[in-house]
Amino acid sequence: MDFITEKEAKKKYIIDWWPAINKWPQAKLDAHLPEIVAVPKDVAEVQEAVKYAYDHNLAVVPFGGASGVLGGIVPEKPSLTIDMQKITGVVEFDQDNHLITVNAGMFGRELEDYLNERGYTTGHYPQSIDLATVGGLVATKSAGTFSSKYGNIEDMLQCVEVVLPNGEIFSNRNVPRSATGPHLPTLFIGSEGSLGIITKVTLKVWKIPERREFRGIEFDTLEDAIMTAREFYRRDIVPAVVRIYNPAEAQNLYEKINHRSDKVLMVVGIVGAETVAPEIMKQVLLTAERRTGHDLGSEIGHAWEQHRYNADWLEDGNAEDTIIADAIEVSGNWTVLPKMYDVVSKRLEGKVDKLWAHCSHCYPSGANIYFIIFASGKDAADTLNKFNEIWEIIMEGVHEAGGSGAHHHGIGRQRLPWFKEEIGAVSHEILEKIKQDFDEKGAFNPGILGLATK
Repeated sequence: MDFITEKEAKKKYIIDWWPAINKWPQAKLDAHLPEIVAVPKDVAEVQEAVKYAYDHNLAVVPFGGASGVLGGIVPEKPSLTIDMQKITGVVEFDQDNHLITVNAGMFGRELEDYLNERGYTTGHYPQSIDLATVGGLVATKSAGTFSSKYGNIEDMLQCVEVVLPNGEIFSNRNVPRSATGPHLPTLFIGSEGSLGIITKVTLKVWKIPERREFRGIEFDTLEDAIMTAREFYRRDIVPAVVRIYNPAEAQNLYEKINHRSDKVLMVVGIVGAETVAPEIMKQVLLTAERRTGHDLGSEIGHAWEQHRYNADWLEDGNAEDTIIADAIEVSGNWTVLPKMYDVVSKRLEGKVDKLWAHCSHCYPSGANIYFIIFASGKDAADTLNKFNEIWEIIMEGVHEAGGSGAHHHGIGRQRLPWFKEEIGAVSHEILEKIKQDFDEKGAFNPGILGLATK
């Protein structure tokens, strides 16, 4: 097992895509560096690293691809960070049962490429697919752009292996479903390294669909588009992709086809059998017409597909001390979403330089909303203060409207002030008791999920 102790080399282990950390002074960054970084090559060495940390009273922080946006890899106390990237590769591809087992350090793109070459797909296409490890996708409870068809990571996971704080290995039986009490693997989905280190994952896979169709549809209002998405479920014609953009964000796609519009844009994607996909698209368009929907054709839909992983706005929006940008994803039921959007967007007037917003993950009962904010300040400290004020406005507005303040990015450090309120005191007490039993020293990613440290 390799160890990293040099200060410069350790810096990358606390920097992810969390906008706030870019505004920290150097002294604060230095104060949060891990004491040491372990780079194990197999599960036995992960166990050794955990034992080393326990013996030396160090916290344990798992590190995957640093694709998070909320600071979940920033140590709260002197720590040993465990870099999982060398524990990678496919363990078994079980085509007969539509399953693939991979080591947790494998990157999402590597997994998808492996499957695509053999005619399969996970169907999991998060924007971070090139940056995130499979273990990280599970630990943060991720969602992909085709979630309406394939589900989110919790729907794909069939089996998980985890090194627990005491060094033991947890794994569940590899079967599609089992009515044998509470489903314990669920504890580790979204646990963000607080209960153990994910080392191996078995995911369900699909054959690559015969046909893919994408389309753009204009709507007069956001509510018209949202209620049309609800109607897709009522008519059982749910596209694999449903994305609804407010007029400000829609301009990015309108410009790609030289189209002028100040209307709401919906992008839909249908994937499936050659004979079925065109008929579903036909019904989608007929449904949209009933609520001011106007078909823009396939060009704008394919423009979205071609550029769907592009996040230049996030890098550009955080390139200087005096500017900051972020994507804050929340969720709510169908009847809540229009109100949530109106409340939050009105409260952000004068607080942000620009506000984009879109829905991108739909369910029978509702959907998510991304609030993408751009703001500026006089210097790094002032900009960070404004950033935190914007977060507070959004979280309070979403909770008042009856929604959830987190859809799929997780909690990290940025969402901690609202986490306990969101899940409730009783739920948090249960989590704390589980944490105490799993991790007596409180060593695994201390403070994450607001769990007490010792």
